Amino acid sequence: MVFNLTRRISTIVLTLALLLAIGWGLWERANRLTLANAVEAGGQRDFYNLLNYVEQAQVSIGKSLASSSSRQQAVHLTEAWNQAAAAQLSLSQLPTPGIKPINTSKFLAQTSDYSNYLAQKLARGGELSSQERDQLARLRDEMKRLAGDLRQTEAQVASKGLRWSSFYSTRMPAPLRTIANLAVPVQAQPGPLDGFVNTDRRLQTLPSLNYDGPFSDHLEKPRPLGLKGGDVSQAEAERRATAFANDASNSNYRVQATRTSNGLLPTFALNLLDNRRPNVMVHVDISKQGGEVISLLNNRPVGAPTLDAAKALERATAFLKAHGFANMQPTYTVRTDNNQVITFAAKEGDVILYPDQVKVKVALDNGEITGWDATPYYMSHHRRQLPTPKLTPAEARAKINPGLKVEGVRLALIPLPGGIEKLTYEVTTKLDDTRYLIYINAITGEEEKVLQIVDVPGGQLTM
Repeated sequence: MVFNLTRRISTIVLTLALLLAIGWGLWERANRLTLANAVEAGGQRDFYNLLNYVEQAQVSIGKSLASSSSRQQAVHLTEAWNQAAAAQLSLSQLPTPGIKPINTSKFLAQTSDYSNYLAQKLARGGELSSQERDQLARLRDEMKRLAGDLRQTEAQVASKGLRWSSFYSTRMPAPLRTIANLAVPVQAQPGPLDGFVNTDRRLQTLPSLNYDGPFSDHLEKPRPLGLKGGDVSQAEAERRATAFANDASNSNYRVQATRTSNGLLPTFALNLLDNRRPNVMVHVDISKQGGEVISLLNNRPVGAPTLDAAKALERATAFLKAHGFANMQPTYTVRTDNNQVITFAAKEGDVILYPDQVKVKVALDNGEITGWDATPYYMSHHRRQLPTPKLTPAEARAKINPGLKVEGVRLALIPLPGGIEKLTYEVTTKLDDTRYLIYINAITGEEEKVLQIVDVPGGQLTM
C-alpha cells in the first residue's frame, strides 16, 4: 500500500513537471513568436517607407527640374530635402545585421543636403546654375535606379518567402543563410538581396557633388583625423574586438567570421559569438589604422529594466573611462527598446567639442554595453588651436531674442556646412513650453544655428 501511494505521488509529480515544462515551452515559443512578429512588422514598415520616400524624392527633384518658377523650384526641393532625409532614417532602422549600406545612406544624406542647399539659395533670390541642374538631374536618375533596385529586392524577398525577423537568426534554413553573409563578394554568395548590396557598391563610385554643404565629398576630410599609428593585422583586430566585447558584456566571445571593409574609414568587420550564450551574436568594426574600436552592435533582446537612466549613465561613463575616453561630456540621451542610448562629446577645458562624439547604448536589464559608435570621434578628433572668445557670456546672452528666457550659457565647438567648425556660445533658452539651443558665434556675435530640444520617452533629442 505504501508502495502504491509512493508510486501515485511520483506519477503526480512527474505529470506536474511535464505540464510545467510544456507550459514553459509554449510560453517561450509565444514570446519568441511575438518578438519575431514585431521585428517582421518593423522591417516591412521601414522597407516600404524607404521605398516610398525614395520614389517621392525622385518625383520632387524631377518637378524642380521641370519648373520655371524659382518659388516652385524651392518648394519642390524642400520636399526632396525632407523625403531623402526620411528615406535615410528608414534605411538606418532596417533590421539587417551584417549589412552596412554606408554608401546608400551617404547618397541619401547628400541628396537631402544638396536639395536643402539649393532651396535656400533660391529662397535668397538666387537661380540654379547649369551645373547645379546637371547635378540635380544626376541625383534624380540615381534615385530612380535606387527605387528600381528596391522594387526588385521587394519582389525577390517575396518570391523566396523571406521574413525580416530571419535576419537575426543564427540557425536558419539553407535558403536563408545567404542573408547573413551578404557582406562577402556576391560572386561567392549569391543571395536574394544581392541587388541591394550591389546598389550600395555602385553608389560608392558616384562622382563628387560640387557644393558647400556638410556632406559634400570635395570638402570631406581625406582621412580620419583621430586615428594614429600604422595598420594592425587581422589577428590583432580579432584580439581587440573580442577583448572589447568581453568587457562590454562581461562574457566570453569567439570570432565567427572576419571580413574587410574599405572606404573613408577602412575596418575589419567581425562577427563574434558568445560562448556562454550561443544565440547571441555581436558585430564589431575595428579600424585597420591604429586598431581602434569603431562600432559594436549587440542585438540581443533586452528584458525588463532594472536600471534607470542615471545608473545607465554611470555604466556608460565608467566604460568610456576604462577605454581611454576620460574627458567626455554627456550631451543627449534617449531610451529605446529597454536600452539607454547616451551621446557623449569630448571636452577641452570649458569647450564642448560636438564634432568629437561617441554614442554608448546600455541594456537596462543588466547594464551590458549593447552598442558603441565612435565613428564621429575618430573622423574628427585632433589637436585644435581654439580661438579665444571675443564675446563674454553676458554679451552672448544679449544677442538672444528678448522674448526668450535664458536658462544657461556655455562654450561649444560646432560643425557647420562646408566642413567648417565654429567656436560658439550654446545658449539654452525657453519660449512658452518649448526649449531651444541657440548658438552665438563667440568671435563675431552672429547667430550660427538654432535647434529645438524635443522631450522623448527616457531622454531628449534635438532637431
